[in-house]
Amino acid sequence: MPTLRSVAVKFAASLCISSCSLIAGRALGQDMSGKVMPQNIKAQDLYLEVFINNVSTGMIGAFKQMPDGGLSVRPEELREVGMAPDPGALGTDGSIRVNRLPNVQYRVDNETQRLYISTIDKARAAKIIDIGPKPRADLQKPQSSYGVVLNYSLFASTPNLVERNIKVFQGISGDFDARFFSPFGTLNQSFAANTSEDDIEGVRRLNTTWGYSDPERLMTYRAGDFVTGGLPWTRPIFLGGMQIQRNFSLRSDLVTLPIPILAGTAAVPSTLEVYTQNVKSYSGTVPSGPFEVTNFPVFSGQGKAEIVLKDALGRETRTELPFYSSSRLIRQGLLDFSTEIGFPRRNYASQANDYDGGFMGEVTARYGITNWLTLEGHFEGGADLLNGGIGTVFPSSAYGVASVAASGSSHDGSRGALLDGSVELAQGSYTLVARLQHAFGDYDDIASVSAEVPTFGAASLGARVPRTLAQMSVFMPGPFDRSNLSFSYAQQSLDSGGNSKIVGVSYGQSFFQSSSLYATAFADLEGRDSFGVFAGVTIPLDHDINISTGYEQTSDGPTGFVDIAKSEQQEVGSYGWHLRTSEGSKPDRSAAVSYRGRYARVEGSVQQVDGGVHANGQVDGAIAVAAGGVFATNRIDDAFAVVDVGEPGVDVLYENRPAGRTNGSGRLLVPNLRSYEPNTVAIDPRSLPIDASIDSTRDIVVPAGHSGVVVDFNVANTPGALVSLVDSGGKALETGLRGHVEGSAKEFVVGYGGDAYIQVLAAQNSVVVDLLDGKSCRAQFAYKPQPGTQVKIGKAVCS
Repeated sequence: MPTLRSVAVKFAASLCISSCSLIAGRALGQDMSGKVMPQNIKAQDLYLEVFINNVSTGMIGAFKQMPDGGLSVRPEELREVGMAPDPGALGTDGSIRVNRLPNVQYRVDNETQRLYISTIDKARAAKIIDIGPKPRADLQKPQSSYGVVLNYSLFASTPNLVERNIKVFQGISGDFDARFFSPFGTLNQSFAANTSEDDIEGVRRLNTTWGYSDPERLMTYRAGDFVTGGLPWTRPIFLGGMQIQRNFSLRSDLVTLPIPILAGTAAVPSTLEVYTQNVKSYSGTVPSGPFEVTNFPVFSGQGKAEIVLKDALGRETRTELPFYSSSRLIRQGLLDFSTEIGFPRRNYASQANDYDGGFMGEVTARYGITNWLTLEGHFEGGADLLNGGIGTVFPSSAYGVASVAASGSSHDGSRGALLDGSVELAQGSYTLVARLQHAFGDYDDIASVSAEVPTFGAASLGARVPRTLAQMSVFMPGPFDRSNLSFSYAQQSLDSGGNSKIVGVSYGQSFFQSSSLYATAFADLEGRDSFGVFAGVTIPLDHDINISTGYEQTSDGPTGFVDIAKSEQQEVGSYGWHLRTSEGSKPDRSAAVSYRGRYARVEGSVQQVDGGVHANGQVDGAIAVAAGGVFATNRIDDAFAVVDVGEPGVDVLYENRPAGRTNGSGRLLVPNLRSYEPNTVAIDPRSLPIDASIDSTRDIVVPAGHSGVVVDFNVANTPGALVSLVDSGGKALETGLRGHVEGSAKEFVVGYGGDAYIQVLAAQNSVVVDLLDGKSCRAQFAYKPQPGTQVKIGKAVCS
């Protein structure tokens, strides 16, 4: 390891000349190093304060003076003091010979033990400034208890209420999602069921899947039913089998996007500020010389970074650097992949609900060759099918990203190919997104060879990819302030002959505070009767109420509508409602109301269509069995926590927001925790009984995905009392004296007025108090607990 220490130095401020640019590479300079006169001396270690271009680096480096008088240094040590190691200066012992460094001249001042180096900026090592979040060493491992969760959604609808002699209740339909979770993964079973007025008509299995995720290895394993991985130019499918998949989402602090490096040079020590999207991301100091800023905040899409350098005299240099970041690119060295084997799923959610007999497999991968080049690959096959392809994703400029891909297939003697290309460009408020895909010959994949294609008379639908797929969208500012305009084109040509060419245009205009106007039109150039025009205005009111009105024109005729609604929030006790009337060739009027309770969400609606009136009702919720209790709550789509306080009526908070109160058994289920992330759960100590004892009122838990955890605050009712201690003369004992209960190690401190809160009491107690003169006194008193009340014992004589 380098031996370095900071030194205090003085320097004269000089003119700061800086330049910043995105790193694209480093040019090599010419060799300008001076000759070192050989000396017949023995090799010795030198510890020299390093000056570069007459400015101290504030570092002392460990060098070795060679017998010929030259200096050698380890490469990592040289980089630490601010110089870039050059491979051409590498000696046989693995050290760098300073006199061989190109563009470097140096001298050693033996009296002051200083090394003066003269060089150019390209020969210097840039100071790395990492402004990203530092990885936390205290991150908890995700945890899971044992339990069962059943999510349900029940729906019932009446027939036409206008008709006579009808049976209002005609059955209920429901969707169910059951899962058993444990530290060894989660077993999920989803199904749908229908009932008539008499019995259950049918139960249809949807998915059966076991899954387990390993955050340390960033891996997810599944067995059962799942969707395969894929790329923009492939088609994911439902498969029954096994899957092994990279899962970067298990680490919320992991950034997979390539982040540009901001580079610059400071002539003198300066103050550096970095702005991303006009928000300050970093402020600090940099020494003279080159520097690089890494891991600054980015997001997918167009961005802008600004570097501001300010010298000691207050002079500023500003440089703006545009960049474009895309989720299709991954950082250099990262590998993203998904592998699957199994049988293709068919007729999902139908009575058939079967699997294809052909055993298939898929491999999909992305690899960051560099920060500006991502390689994509995909292979699938089985049952006489071979399909494989390769693609690349790369920046098209500082304002966009592009991709190209090619794949080929062979199946049952037929061959085909597919080419795909796309581009995303953004400059200011203008954005262009375009894609072109074309299939040649008989191109097949698992989706096409395993599908059951329905036939309608002499015609049939094709399962192959479209012969041609062309898409383009352009977004730009509108002609007025706070307006936007977009144009789109989509073309699709199928082997079965179903072709379409759809053009569209949209306009949006914001006005007042958050009100907006929109207008959209589309038409299919292949069919005269396929068109539509939509226009409307949305005005937000107070209390989460929005009112909308608009006009629609389609091939079915004109329609006007008015819509007013109050949005329902996620908090328990929130409610919403919705009123809508649509007048035209098919009048449609409806009213709905919803309420989110502690145990479920309920919604009811009435709808009038074509003279008929129907009523609908829906209930959404969950039942959880965990921590020795059964809980009814709202849907649990991810993780949850059972907070065990041990006392009823205690207020529980989740992320500093009220989550509810504990039930009669002292527990509360808190749904919707973020899996694989820290979640803060706390209790309000003001709602605890006066005689309650607790070690902590706050806990941080990291639940595994789709699991439950138990947060036990271990509240105990410790027998204790406020005892007033006096001496034999009736005077209160001095404040600050310490004591303990005989037979117990539990200590207490005497407070003002001789009062001391003493715990771990029995019916008869003897306490010992240490006095200031080194002696001690004893007091005896009786204790009788009074649940929910602070017990006070007056004037216990300590003698």
